[in-house]
Amino acid sequence: MDSPSTSLDFAVIGHQDNWQNITTFINGIRIGELSSKKIKDIFSFIPPRDLFRVKVRSKTGAVINGVYIETFIDPDKLDTQFIRTNIGKVMNAAAWANKMGARIVALGGFTSIVLEGNLDSFARCESQYTTGNTLTSAFIVKGVEKAAILQRINLQGSAVLIIGATGDIGMACSHFLKNKVKKLLLCARNNQRLEKLSQELSKENVSVNYAVSVQDQIPEADIIICAASSSGIKLTDCKKDVLVCDAGYPKNLESKIENNNGLKIFHGGMGQVTHGYTFSPDYSNTIYRYAAPYIIHGCIVEAMVLAFENRFETYSAGKGNITVKNMEEIYSLSVKHGIDIAPFYNENGLW
Repeated sequence: MDSPSTSLDFAVIGHQDNWQNITTFINGIRIGELSSKKIKDIFSFIPPRDLFRVKVRSKTGAVINGVYIETFIDPDKLDTQFIRTNIGKVMNAAAWANKMGARIVALGGFTSIVLEGNLDSFARCESQYTTGNTLTSAFIVKGVEKAAILQRINLQGSAVLIIGATGDIGMACSHFLKNKVKKLLLCARNNQRLEKLSQELSKENVSVNYAVSVQDQIPEADIIICAASSSGIKLTDCKKDVLVCDAGYPKNLESKIENNNGLKIFHGGMGQVTHGYTFSPDYSNTIYRYAAPYIIHGCIVEAMVLAFENRFETYSAGKGNITVKNMEEIYSLSVKHGIDIAPFYNENGLW
């Protein structure tokens, strides 16, 4: 493992989403295999630590150096009842990133959700922190636009369902698409927040419906964006040839499909670094699980892009602060460095 250093442009704080990936990774880097039970017994007791360095290359020829810090959050304990334990792990990982001298830190996956994008806790740190939600949102909506063209779907004539509409990413997608689609169908767990968002959009003459029950909205949707956990979601009664962007975490909507009916699904919010990146130590054989090379989560890419630009700032923070202007800006900067939307894929491989 790496010792604290001041040579890091960025860091990523992350976690694993299932025990199969954890078991594969741990047994892939050690001599002698551990049973799944043994790994489960010890995993959550491991303190946050850096696992490997990352070197990323830009289209411009620039090179940046980063590090991945694992929180060792138990993937079975992502519910609210474990919130204090998980916040503690994220804060310890953040302290380690700061100690290592990372100039900007991305809160990947569930780690930003745990803190609800509230970065006030890091105000005294020298490192800057970002949830990475702005570029993730941009990759989602740009991906939907591109996929709609490929599938010959008229975006302007489509009803778009956004699951998780009142979350940071869901709201960003809503505002980006509000003048580009026929109708927005909003779904989230909190009816009061849904009503507030719907009223705001209606004042802008946006055609919008909202409901807490996703099943009430699915039959009308031509395009579905899932920007939330897929827990409790079933893709039933979908229109024929509906386009689905699985942008939640983990991405597992394929298991929720009950009647395909021509449904086309892709994993959204992902980017591809066309000029590549390398790990040291090289654990790619045990941790890389994507259908094409150099695919990476948008939240991580945001920190990389800011590092390439020497903009060590809190670009994404809080909830509901993402603007269309910033989405366009960070996406444009990403493309400048040769990082664009990942090829369309799902658990069955590339389209």
